[in-house]
This record gives sequence, structure tokens and C-alpha cells, in this order.
Amino acid sequence: MTSPGGVFSAALVAEDFPWVDMEEEMGMAPDMYREVFDLAQRGTRAFRDRLFDEAISCYTKAQNLRPDPIILGNRSLTFCRLSQLLRERSAADSEYQPLNGLDPTTHAELALKDAEKILSINSNSPRPYILKAYALFLMEHYHEARETLLAGLQVDPLSHVLQTCLNDLDRNTNIAAGARRARLARIDDFECTLCFKLLYEPVTTPCGHSFCRSCLHQSMDHGNKCPMCRTVLFIGPRTCPISVTLSNIIQRNFPEEYAERRSEHETMTYAGVDLMPLFVMDVVLPSQKMALNIFEPRYRLMVRRIMEGNHRMGMVAIDSATGTVADCGCEVEISECEPLPDGRFYLEVEGTRRFRIVRSWDQDGYRVAEVEWLKDIPLPEGSQGRRELMELANGASELARAYIRHARDTVRTARRTRHLDLEGMPGPQDPEKFSFWLANLISLRPSDRLDTLRLRDTRERISSSISLLRDSEQGCRVQ
Repeated sequence: MTSPGGVFSAALVAEDFPWVDMEEEMGMAPDMYREVFDLAQRGTRAFRDRLFDEAISCYTKAQNLRPDPIILGNRSLTFCRLSQLLRERSAADSEYQPLNGLDPTTHAELALKDAEKILSINSNSPRPYILKAYALFLMEHYHEARETLLAGLQVDPLSHVLQTCLNDLDRNTNIAAGARRARLARIDDFECTLCFKLLYEPVTTPCGHSFCRSCLHQSMDHGNKCPMCRTVLFIGPRTCPISVTLSNIIQRNFPEEYAERRSEHETMTYAGVDLMPLFVMDVVLPSQKMALNIFEPRYRLMVRRIMEGNHRMGMVAIDSATGTVADCGCEVEISECEPLPDGRFYLEVEGTRRFRIVRSWDQDGYRVAEVEWLKDIPLPEGSQGRRELMELANGASELARAYIRHARDTVRTARRTRHLDLEGMPGPQDPEKFSFWLANLISLRPSDRLDTLRLRDTRERISSSISLLRDSEQGCRVQ
């Protein structure tokens, strides 16, 4: 199936810049025309080799020497391709190879400027209309893209390429005139101009524009300006309440559509127990507490959605053995979430239970996974193995108490100390939970922590922790 924008991409190719033998009649010296021709040809070769940055550089140099619609069109197309490439880049690629430079929307805006310049020079060809619609599509201005294609069809009603692009736009954005004719009079005035859907939890900015709350917050991850009029907004999640009157009007007049939007929103906030948004950072064990500073736009969006749902997410690490995201992780519960003035979040989390990733995919720049929960292999109540495990846990509990008391005395005068808390120690009656609390007392390497997370033998986990605690205690005494 063709991806959104794929038909635009297939319909447009870089045009070859023509060689003209009457340069002097055009008012340009032969040597300069040769330079323009070579730059344009180099740009086209780079475009075909997908070296888009190099192509843009060549086209820009050629355009500065001799403005020409062909060069301008090729540069507009290159900006579009680069924008689409960045938009389709997976979260995994971003995790392993971060990119610097302009964002996809800025590339699309530059493509739009070039396309509009071509239309001001020559509006009798389908190509500039397709270029302009392509740029508007990448900017998610779907209605304007559609109007541009319709304007092109007025110029060339028989253009198969324009009609194909229009059909693809309608199919991918669900704005076909036939599908919407019955609803235009009903909901168009209550649509969010960012997602083009019925407003859900609407907020109205000081400049008078209304958006879905989640859409506005996502937009403000990339800048603090109104998406419509570019007025600087001094608002945040706490200072931008829902417009109650507007919300009531929408719910009263469009109950079915609003129910669909609410269902869609709840799906995005991960209310399902087996659907888990993933924060790729470090190995976390059950009972472990951690403070996080969330600053990346994709994870800020994820945290907002989580806080509207069950306040839980999965934490996973990159497995050093494979170089990919580990197959196991730990669900953490957000116990404190403090939005900061610059859009960041300060979180305090605690590990709750383990999971194995069944499958994962990218959603709005971060990972989401279907998971299955992991538990240790249980021992039957009253069995010999169960009694031995309880005895081992009781002995480990006493050892842990002694270790913590000794560690407190040892590091009392140290500049930096690790917080060791006896009050939060689980009872040995729950050996699995106790075994992870015990493992958290020890500073393990990430690979060892991952092995501990995967281990499903409670007895082995407690025995290993006891051995490491004794080694650590002997090391403290030697020092």
C-alpha cells in the first residue's frame, strides 16, 4: 500500500536543465551559463542518488546565478522529499543516530515558497500545482492542498496526474467532498485546525484560537507560538484550562462524534493493560525508585498521554549484546509529575512489574509495545522447596538489615551517600518482591541488571544477592 504522500513523490521527478546554444541572446555569458548548467545537472544527479542536502546546495547556487523555474521546481521537490524522509524516519533510527538540522515542517515551508514563486511565473502547467499541494500536504494543511489540486484541474482538466494526487489525498486524509458533504454544515466550525477532527477537550488561547488540548500541547513542544497566528503564548498545562462552554456545546450537539473522539483519545492514553508506551533509557527493577527529567518533545507528548491514563509506562534499555532494544523491561508507575515552565517534566517513578515485549511499533516518534507479564516460577504451598525459599528469604532479610546499618555507619561522613531505607523493605512472605528489593541494594552493571530482570528463579536471585552483599560488606570492612 502506498504511504501518505507516496503518490506525490511518484508523480514528481527532477527535471533536466536544458542546454541552450543561444546564450548571448539570453543576456548571459557562455561561461556563466555553463556553470549554471553544470550546477543544475550536479543537483539532479545528487537528487537521484538521494543526496538531498547536496542537491539543495547545487540548486541554490544555480538559482542565485540564473533564476529559472526548472531549477526552482527541482529545489522545491528536493525540500519535499527531504521533509517526507524525516517524517517517515522511525523512532529506532532517531535513538541510534540523532540528526541535526531543520525539522520536516521547515523543509516543507521552504518547498512551498519555491512552488508559489513558480506559480507566479507560469500557472499553465500541472507541475507547480502538484509541488505546492505536496508541500501543503507535508505541512498537514490538507484542505489547502486539496484546493490547490482543484485549481490545477481547472487549468488542465484532463491531467491524470492531478486527478490521481487528488484521489490519494482524499483517501489518506478522509476529506473527500462526497464523504463530507452531509457534515460540512454541522462540524466544520468545531474542528481543530491541527488534527482536522472534532475538538476534544478544547482550549482557547489568549489570541482567540481554539484547539484540542493535546494538539496544542504537542505543538508547543516545538515552539511557544500559536499555530494559527504565531502569537507568543505564555501558557502551560496548568494555565490552559479546558473551555467548558465550548466543550458542552460540542457534546450536546454532536454526541456520537464526540463519543468517537473520546474513545480514540482513551486508546492513545494506554488504558489497556497489555499496551505499553516505552521510555528507552535504562534497566529498572521492580521496587526501584528513580527521578527522571523528560525534555525530548516525543517523550513529553508520551508523558502527557500517560498522565491522562493510568500513570504507567515501560522502561527498557538497549541490550549491549544485540545493540537493539532489550526484549524485557519493567513497568513503572509515576508517583509524582511536575510540569516545568519550559515544557519539561520532572518525574518520580517506581518499578512495579516485569514484562516481555511481544511486538513493538512507532507511534508519534516514540515506541509502543504489546507486552506479556513475567513472574517467577511458583513453588507449591507447603512443599519442601517453598519452605527452603522462605528460610532463605528470612536469612537474607536479617543480612540486609545488618548490611544497611553497617553501610549507614560507614558512609555517615562521606560526601555522597546512597539512600538506604529499611522501612520500605518488603516482608519475606512475598519472596519475589523481596528478591528485587534485595537486588536494588547492590550496584549492578546494566547487563547484570538485565539478566536479573529476565531471571525467573526467586531462589537463585536471592542467593546471588546474598553473595554480592557479603562481598560488598567485606570490601567496606577492608577499606
